[in-house]
Amino acid sequence: MRKPTSLSVLAALPVAVAGIVATAPASAQTASAPATFTVDSTQDAVDADASDGLCRTAVGTCTLRAAVMAANARPGSTIELPAAHYRLTIPPDPDRLNRRTADPARGDLNILEPTTIRGAGARETIIDADGIDRVFRMGADTQLSDLTVTGGDAKQREVPVTDPGGGGIANGKNMTLRRVTVTGNRAGYGGGIFNIPDSHLTLIDSTVSRNTAGEAGGIRFDDTGTVVNSTIADNRVTDDWDRPGSLSGYGGGIDIRGIGLVDIRNSTITGNTATDGGGGINIAPAYLDSLPGPVTDPVNLPLGHLALKNTIIAGNTVGHTPSDCKNVFAAIESRGNNLDSGNTCHLTAEGDLPTRDPHLAPLGDNGGPTDTVALLPGSPALDGGADCPSTDQRGVPRPQGPACDIGAFEHRP
Repeated sequence: MRKPTSLSVLAALPVAVAGIVATAPASAQTASAPATFTVDSTQDAVDADASDGLCRTAVGTCTLRAAVMAANARPGSTIELPAAHYRLTIPPDPDRLNRRTADPARGDLNILEPTTIRGAGARETIIDADGIDRVFRMGADTQLSDLTVTGGDAKQREVPVTDPGGGGIANGKNMTLRRVTVTGNRAGYGGGIFNIPDSHLTLIDSTVSRNTAGEAGGIRFDDTGTVVNSTIADNRVTDDWDRPGSLSGYGGGIDIRGIGLVDIRNSTITGNTATDGGGGINIAPAYLDSLPGPVTDPVNLPLGHLALKNTIIAGNTVGHTPSDCKNVFAAIESRGNNLDSGNTCHLTAEGDLPTRDPHLAPLGDNGGPTDTVALLPGSPALDGGADCPSTDQRGVPRPQGPACDIGAFEHRP
C-alpha cells in the first residue's frame, strides 16, 4: 500500500463553512436536507452540535467523525474524504454494554441515516481504527467508494463486548462498496465485514484481504449479497474463539449463514485459511450440522444458496489441507465457467474447471485502485470465462462474449 498523501493537501481545503458545501446559514427547513460535507482535518474530533446539520468541531474544522455525526442529522448526505490517513483515537465508552445504543461520538463510526462516503482512492484515503474498536457500524443504507478500511478490532480483550462481529464493518442495512479495500481488521466473526440478517452487501471492484476472525475471516453473510469483480484473499480464521456451535472456525474467506442468495461473479477467492471446513467458502445456515439427527423436511431445503459464475476458488486451506468449499444443508449452484483448485465446490456446469491449478501470482499491486491476484501465463483461467463484465477489477477492458478470463483479473499480454 502506498503512503497516503500528506496533510498538506487538507490544509488547502476551505474551512469557512466547516466542510458543508453551502454559504448560507442552515435554517430550520434546510438543517435536515441532504448536504455535502468535505472533511478538512485528519483529527478525530466530535461535532460541536450534532443536531444542527453542520460539520463543525469546537475549533471550526470538519473531521470525519464530525461529518458522520452531521450526516446523521441530514439523511442522504455525502461525505467527501480527501487523500490522507484518518485515524480514530476516541475509545469506545467502557460502559457501552449497559447503554444499548450506539454513540457516534465515541469508538467506531456509527452511521444512522443513509450516507455516501467518497474517498480519493483506496491507496490514498485510509480510514484506520488503530485497534480501538471496529471502523464502521452501518445502521442505514450506505455507499462507500475509493477508500481503505483498516485497523478495526471488534474482539478486544480489554473491553468486553456483546457484538464482536465485523472488525472493519458491521452492516445492518443495504451497503455498497465500490473500489474499496477492507484489510487488516479483526473480529470474533466477520473479520473484514459482518452482514446481519435483513442486510445486503454489494461488493464491486473491491478487495477484502488479510483480516482475521474466529469465524468468517473475510466476510460473513447472514443474508443476501452480491460480489462482482472482487478479490477475497489471505484472510484467516484462528482457533482462539470459543463461540458455542459446531461451525466455529469455518469460512476463511467467506462464511454464509443466511437462507437468501449470495451471488458471486468474476471474482477471485484464494489464499484464505480456516481451522475447520470451508477454507475458501463455507455455507451452512445456523448450526444445523450439529443437530442430533438428520433434517428430514425436503420442502425447506436447501437452507442457503450460493451462486458462482466466472469465479476462481483456489489455494484455500484448512490448516495445511486444501479446502476451497464446504456446504451443509445448502446449495452451491454453478452458473458456469468457474475454476476450483480442488473438487469441493461441486462444479459441473458448462465451462467449469474443477481440480485445476489456476497459476496465480500473490496478492499485490497490479495497477488499478485496489490490490488483485494476477493470472500467470499458462493459467487455465485465461480465456475460460463467458459473459464477463465490461472491465475487470482494475478497470481494464475485457473481451465481450466468450474468451474473457475467469476471476477478477483480466490478463493483458
